[in-house]
Amino acid sequence: MKQEQLDVFLLTKPPFSPRSELCLKLAARSGKARIYLAGDGVYNLLTGIEKVPECDVYACKEDLEARAIMAGEKVTVPDDFYSDFIEDIMEHCRHEYTF
Repeated sequence: MKQEQLDVFLLTKPPFSPRSELCLKLAARSGKARIYLAGDGVYNLLTGIEKVPECDVYACKEDLEARAIMAGEKVTVPDDFYSDFIEDIMEHCRHEYTF
């Protein structure tokens, strides 16, 4: 059985940076994307990133806690963020982008 193929994005830039805006445009065009938020990228949760169509959003628990940000219902916060990220890259990734 063929596994699901998707575009995987790692976003570490804060909202409104040119790199964040490019990442969100590419994710919206992807058709099937998964965005991983780490570092200052978790601030994108404050701008409604989870509303990007056909996109699943994952956030790093430690980075959320360090910045006192709460994840919404549509955001997945895995226990082992980087393990899940690497698994997606190795097993489900069509394209991988880092911003």
